[in-house]
Amino acid sequence: MAMKRFLLLLAVAVVGFVVAAYIYMLIEPYLPMLPSVALSLLPIFTSGWFIAGVIGAILAVLALIAWAYSGGW
Repeated sequence: MAMKRFLLLLAVAVVGFVVAAYIYMLIEPYLPMLPSVALSLLPIFTSGWFIAGVIGAILAVLALIAWAYSGGW
């Protein structure tokens, strides 16, 4: 049983490696543009409505997890 679990984890690790390497090869030409894009998005990330939305999303997920573990469904 332990060997099957190890092989499954190894397969997931290999798939993760291949996917990440492929994504890196796709976005490598665009990496020099990343600092300017990040600076242009900074005003959005620091605005009040965005921060409130992120907090609301986190609270909704926490409420869903609490409800799921309570056995209410």
